Amino acid sequence: MKLKTRITISLSILLMFSSIAFAAYHHEGEKDADKFLSAYPGTAGTKLDHCALCHSGGEYEKKPGKWVSMGSCQWCHYSYGYDGAGEIEETINEYGSDFKSAGRNAAAVTAIDSMDSDNDGYTNKEEIAAGTFPGNADDQPGLTPAPSKVYTKSQLAAMDQHTQFMLMNASRSDDKYVQYSGVPLKELLDDAGILPSATGITVYAPDGWSQYHPLDYEEDAEMYHVYGNMPEQTYQYPPATYAYNAEADVAQNPEDGWCKYDAPSCVGRSHGDNITVNGGLKAILAISRDGIPLEPGVLTDENKLDGEGPYRVVVPQKSVNPPDQRSNADNQNVVWPYTNDWDHHAGACSRSATIIRVEPLPEGTTDVDILEAGWSYVDAGNILIYGAISNTGNETPDDGDDDVTDGDNDDDDDNCFIQSVVK
Repeated sequence: MKLKTRITISLSILLMFSSIAFAAYHHEGEKDADKFLSAYPGTAGTKLDHCALCHSGGEYEKKPGKWVSMGSCQWCHYSYGYDGAGEIEETINEYGSDFKSAGRNAAAVTAIDSMDSDNDGYTNKEEIAAGTFPGNADDQPGLTPAPSKVYTKSQLAAMDQHTQFMLMNASRSDDKYVQYSGVPLKELLDDAGILPSATGITVYAPDGWSQYHPLDYEEDAEMYHVYGNMPEQTYQYPPATYAYNAEADVAQNPEDGWCKYDAPSCVGRSHGDNITVNGGLKAILAISRDGIPLEPGVLTDENKLDGEGPYRVVVPQKSVNPPDQRSNADNQNVVWPYTNDWDHHAGACSRSATIIRVEPLPEGTTDVDILEAGWSYVDAGNILIYGAISNTGNETPDDGDDDVTDGDNDDDDDNCFIQSVVK
């Protein structure tokens, strides 16, 4: 239950502002990007051509003294909702607020040029010219790009691989048992030279979706750690058992079934069997599923991400439970009806991951402004890690930009509809 909410917009506090450059990321129904671009056409395809220009992250108080932080995508979904029933005002930053107050039109963009919306000592016009966010005081002219390293498919394949059979439990779409193989995120972050100051990572996909993960375990059920272990345990995620029921099996019950048991790795397993994973269940950057390379993601005609490769950040369940019925299914009189308190972790497993930002950015640095941090990374099989790391690697490949109009990255087939700035 949401007890209190408060807006926070400092990048020095992790996840307060999702400001990575995803070329031309606009939500379905978005109304304001063309107004900004008419005043500043040269920003098309840069990091300013993004919802984060006017939107911030935020946090809510789960219980007295316990605040949960969210990036701009997650914060909009939490505050505004998939159906737009919430308060969009809770998601906008100072620049978005000034734009709205000035008339929310093309003239409003230039009307607030001389203002310093985020009070960082630079006018909005100066910040836009420098390619920094005018609504974020921690992103300003003169900062240097954060340390970064690009990994290629061959580099990742040469690292030690981890294979795990696991349940992918979703809320609004079918569940499934699958076997993923890839690089443990702890080992990948160590290879990138993660700094002691690091607190978490934010994973980005080319459709604009972002997902935050703390490094170490947190009590919040929706925070999936990627570095440390479960409390007082030697494993990162708890071992699981195989849960099968013919009523749940989509192949046996196509009308009301909700779980797919058709993966080759399911053969020979029975209900109640312990799932044995060499090294235990871990958070991984998956490269293949059931021995086949992940199919690269594409944007469908409905502006939805289809496919999950070439890489997917995969986290297991923190609290083990069987696959439950879809939340939107009419028939809940089944063996495992939808249970809100059960662990529906599939939505936290970002598909077609192209960037991992290690939080927080080192002092004096800013986001890496790269046009190619999108679909070309999917095509080339590259992934960028940047932020609180010490190792820097090869330069980011050069390419053009890609227009993206709607973001939806989880396993649930939602039509995310967050309008820009105000309803």
